[in-house]
Amino acid sequence: IKQNRGSSGEGIWIIKLKSGEYCKEFGESSCTDDDVLDLTEANDNHAEEHTVAEFVEFCVNGRNDKSGTWTSKGVGKYLEGGRAAGGQLVDQRFCPR
Repeated sequence: IKQNRGSSGEGIWIIKLKSGEYCKEFGESSCTDDDVLDLTEANDNHAEEHTVAEFVEFCVNGRNDKSGTWTSKGVGKYLEGGRAAGGQLVDQRFCPR
């Protein structure tokens, strides 16, 4: 998942399910708010562990009680300002350099 602004790597997250239990076919199942994610931010390759709900909250509203504790240098709020301000998220396959 990446924010639609800039290219410094901030707001670009490589995301995996902590459980490693993926569906056999695309669309066969969905994550729940309490599924745990292993997250790696591309700007500095640091790792974080958060629930789906915490990650979504961080992406929408930034750091707060609902988003948990983050070590990222970024502040989240990737949708701030709406489409006109570039506030969008892109689901893009990760291609290592």
